[in-house]
Amino acid sequence: MDINDLGNLENSVSSLLSLAKAELEENRLQQQRDVQIEEKTKEIEAKLKPLLNQVQAMLKQYDAENIKESTGREKLEQKAQEIREQLENAPLLAAQTVDRQLILYEERLLDEQLSEQTHQWRLALKQDLLETISEQQDFFSATDVAVAIRGYTTDLKAIDALEEVVEALIDRINVLSEEGPVARLRGTHEQTLNFIYHKAMENRSRVERPSEVQPRTRYRTSEKRPNPYSQLQGKVVVFGGHDRLATAVKNRLRDSDVELVWCTAQEGLQMAQQVESHIYSADLLLIITGYASHSLTEKAMQVAQKAEKTPEMVNTTGMTRVLEAIELGLKTKLLANQFSKTA
Repeated sequence: MDINDLGNLENSVSSLLSLAKAELEENRLQQQRDVQIEEKTKEIEAKLKPLLNQVQAMLKQYDAENIKESTGREKLEQKAQEIREQLENAPLLAAQTVDRQLILYEERLLDEQLSEQTHQWRLALKQDLLETISEQQDFFSATDVAVAIRGYTTDLKAIDALEEVVEALIDRINVLSEEGPVARLRGTHEQTLNFIYHKAMENRSRVERPSEVQPRTRYRTSEKRPNPYSQLQGKVVVFGGHDRLATAVKNRLRDSDVELVWCTAQEGLQMAQQVESHIYSADLLLIITGYASHSLTEKAMQVAQKAEKTPEMVNTTGMTRVLEAIELGLKTKLLANQFSKTA
């Protein structure tokens, strides 16, 4: 094992620890969910019941006055019915409120995880660039490194490494220059980098086949910034869940090649009929049992059977497990396809 392997091992352990933290937190929050829903339901009922009592008390006064029909009475009866429906749906409303808070917390955890991965990737990027600079053996290739560095300016500034990298570039250019030290600071380090970049582009334009130096990926796990879902591709159809969950998952997958078709519990059977045709061409079918009506689940199962698809049942109301199911399902599908082609 060399130093590069140790760096990759360190990055992979860090990523796994961040993922484990997110999963454990999500599991803890799921376990607390029933208690939180019960508390929130009582809170909702505590607000609605006094209002219903006030409306019913006023209706009794109408009865005492023997007023059977009036605009005021009609509106009070409508309001009483509206409050009763809200009381009946209090557990559902409480669940939606709790789950929105859960997703917000999950999003913070995933953002922290991605931020740490990005920070480690940027540190590795700095090492890749510094080694690339030191490897150049002639003046023009050393100058050309500026083109690659300029594309990572934002990343280097984020870890306060732009100055170190630019100064290393200046030193290497001067070491290889036959005319003595020609590179120097011109204003800020970023302005200096831009100046060398333009010189490198001029050099490229003067030759038929210019050398275009690119940093090798030694310390980084990939050339691109970390994104756990960027490599995913395929069509995913989801039944169940709620609107906030659907939006959160779609946002996480926006940089991937995943086509996500979602029918939430709020949209019901009418939307399910529109989604039905997508099941036949889906690479993955998910049914979120933690937040789906019996009729919606039954409809999804019927269509899945007709389309000869085996749905993945996900018993959750949170975002982390849904993303894991999508990632695992699509990667398994990809591996199965590759195996069938080579068999």
